[in-house]
Amino acid sequence: MTNSKTTIGRAILALGIFFGFVSFWYTIAFTWNPDFAAVNLPEGPTHSNYHAFRGGLLALAVNLLLVWVVVRASTLKPESWAIVTFMAVFYYAGWWLAWPIWGYHAPNIVAEMNHVGGTLGGLVGLALLRPKAATSASAEPSVR
Repeated sequence: MTNSKTTIGRAILALGIFFGFVSFWYTIAFTWNPDFAAVNLPEGPTHSNYHAFRGGLLALAVNLLLVWVVVRASTLKPESWAIVTFMAVFYYAGWWLAWPIWGYHAPNIVAEMNHVGGTLGGLVGLALLRPKAATSASAEPSVR
C-alpha cells in the first residue's frame, strides 16, 4: 500500500470515526433522558433507555476498532481488516436498514447527515486501507 493511499485512507476513516463518536454521544445521552422512556411499555418504561445504553456501547466498540485500524493501517493483516469491516458494515446497516423496513430514521437532517458522513468515511476509509492478501510459495501456481 502506498504512503499516500494510507494517509488518505486514514484521514477519511478518521472523519468517519469523528461522526461515529458524535452519534455515540447522542445515543448514550438517551440513557439518562427520561423523555426517551417507553412509558406505555408494561415490561418496564426504562427498557428503551437500557437499549440506548447498550447500542451506545456497541457503537463505541466499533468506533474504537476503527481507531485501531487507523493506528495499525500500514501493518494490518487481511483477517483483522475483514473482521473490523464486518463489524462496521453491520454498525452502519443499523443506521440505514430500519428506514426501508419500518420507516424509522434519524430524528432530523443534522443527524441524517452525520450518519452519511460516518458511513461514507468509515466504508471508504476501510476500502482504501484494505491490506493486500498475503501470498505464499505454495499458493502460487508452479511453472514447469
